[in-house]
Amino acid sequence: MRLILLFLLLCAAPDLRAERPIPFTVTTQWLSEHMNDKDLVILQTGFSRNEFAYAHIPNARFLWFYALAPVTPDLNTEMPAPKEAVKALAELGITDRSRIVLVFTGQNVATTTRMFLALSQFGYGERTALLDGGLEAWKNEGREVAKGVVPVKRTAPKAAATASVITDAEWVKRHLRDTTVTIVDARTKNFYDGNGGGIAREGHIAGAKNLVFNTLLDSTGRMKPAAELQRLFDEAGIVRGTTVVSYCHVGQQATVVYFAARLLGYDAKVYDGSFEDWNVRDESYPVEKK
Repeated sequence: MRLILLFLLLCAAPDLRAERPIPFTVTTQWLSEHMNDKDLVILQTGFSRNEFAYAHIPNARFLWFYALAPVTPDLNTEMPAPKEAVKALAELGITDRSRIVLVFTGQNVATTTRMFLALSQFGYGERTALLDGGLEAWKNEGREVAKGVVPVKRTAPKAAATASVITDAEWVKRHLRDTTVTIVDARTKNFYDGNGGGIAREGHIAGAKNLVFNTLLDSTGRMKPAAELQRLFDEAGIVRGTTVVSYCHVGQQATVVYFAARLLGYDAKVYDGSFEDWNVRDESYPVEKK
């Protein structure tokens, strides 16, 4: 009887992934149909407002990369303080009910998945999607593009309390032998093997698996189908049910692995300082070569 009741409860339990107010990725057709939805905010990520002003999806707002991934005196591509994040979100007109679509330009997928990580850190990840193929897919289909910059009405969003999606060197060090955690190096194989050059200690974090970030994308910058992503995770030795902690050079490429892991239903985090931080530490932070 208890087994029957448990079965019924499990069947009745909601699928939390299905409850997302927006999918992890959306197509250009979906965006075309929903772009005028009152709660939809389209954020085109980039490094130059002039580039955005030259061509962007209608209704899109410019998300300057460094607003949510600042450089510090010691490290590149870090997480902003909550106060600074809230300021950036307010200037973008985000509210606690916004559904957000991130748009990348060219092949800059990793800059946009880094923005997904930041939005996740401050409680907006479940309300954020990535546009498959980015701006190039939109333009290649002959869809309308806009020019100029339209002022955005400031809002008063909150940085919601959420489990941190980033880790630091101390956390990684403590979990090197933790079988419930899989450390994943998202850099290309030459850096993983220790042949990249230009850093104090070459190689990879001891025990880390290698899953190169761009193998998760097709030639147009779209995420590969879920079944293909899962195959790549399996081949890399990433055990289902473990927490995936990815890193790269500075914490940008690693976010492509993070996004794919989230899409597949893994618990996931990013070592924010990445190898830029790890390689300059002492030998108690072990490095291996292939």
